[in-house]
Amino acid sequence: MRGADVIRVLIADEIARIVGDLEKLEAYGDVVDVCGVAHQASAVIEEAWLRQPDVLVLHERFAELPGADFAAHLASVSPATRVVLMTSGAAPVAADTWTAGAISESATAPELLEAISIAAGVVPPDADPEIGFTGPEIRAPKGRATVVVAFSGKGGTGTSMVATNLAVMLAQGAGGHAALVDIDLQFGDAAGMLHVENHLLTIADLASHGDEIDSALLDEVLATGPADVRVLRTPSSPELAEAVSGATVRSIIRATAKGREFVVIDTPSQVDERVLEAFELADRLLLVTSYNLSSVRGTKSTLLLLEALGVDMESVDVVLNHTRSRTNYRREDIEEILGRRILVDLPYDPRVDPSLDSGTPIVLAQPRAELARRLIALAQLIAVPRRPADAGAIEIPELEPPTYRRRFSLGRR
Repeated sequence: MRGADVIRVLIADEIARIVGDLEKLEAYGDVVDVCGVAHQASAVIEEAWLRQPDVLVLHERFAELPGADFAAHLASVSPATRVVLMTSGAAPVAADTWTAGAISESATAPELLEAISIAAGVVPPDADPEIGFTGPEIRAPKGRATVVVAFSGKGGTGTSMVATNLAVMLAQGAGGHAALVDIDLQFGDAAGMLHVENHLLTIADLASHGDEIDSALLDEVLATGPADVRVLRTPSSPELAEAVSGATVRSIIRATAKGREFVVIDTPSQVDERVLEAFELADRLLLVTSYNLSSVRGTKSTLLLLEALGVDMESVDVVLNHTRSRTNYRREDIEEILGRRILVDLPYDPRVDPSLDSGTPIVLAQPRAELARRLIALAQLIAVPRRPADAGAIEIPELEPPTYRRRFSLGRR
């Protein structure tokens, strides 16, 4: 049985060098699990899709596309995978921006292990090894905060789970300069999910101040949750929701964005004037849907509504969340119904509810879980600016559904 902190590695290289790398890593079977190999460049993306490794050790000759395009293609099939580039000569002083590190093919076993560990986030570069994992690298945006709105047209899809975990990871990566604003004013429970429900002040305490929300007042009202994320909780009683108007929500979002790098907005499952204000201010809009037909239909209706409202559809992404262990539909079926690609597919994990009940998001409670890895990847996708419009589209060929094949591990189980 693998330990929780074992790093799953896929090696893409010529057979002779793969054998050498396996010999180097053999002594580290308790921390590194070589879950697969690709000895042809054309098979790298498919193997990454099948294996979902933490780290891809990729020889520079096996990256067929330009670096940025290869990274985008890899992110579309295995969003949590980080790349260690293996070079023929000496490793460059600074790796390319699309990689998590670079190493020479002649590197020693300890050097290879260190590069893999740094890429996986287990040993941050230039950090005290005793400190441990400090979260993903988050590249903060320039200027004002990035406002991210999580919405679903149907309840029960896990929108608040996505919003809270995303806010925590953005806060952890941005040194605490992130906030979560819950505008599900009657029944929102983001504060409970982050264990700050006993904080006395709520969004209702800001309603009477109109546009005059200064930083000192806001700082007093905001609770502090895991990873120092600041949380604006919903009113303590549902009838107080009426005191919070759409104009108030606009003022609150603008005030919260000052001095921060990310603001995540959790929303109710119906559109009202307050949600419309959030839509208008959003830099990224995440539509959370699940593997059931009524949820997908709700997402389709939301997409049509956003288009009618004039929302920039380039800023809209769909997050597919498994809310149950068995489903009757494939991801491809849902993409066909919606007419757009899924940004991130979140797997079912029975540990979600216990993590929410304990107030510890799964990205912190179970950071090596597949669900946590994909939520962390979502945070990284949100944090990295989109490609410029004039950069040209990245060609990402469709992969055929995988046929049955025996999965194997070359490391210790």
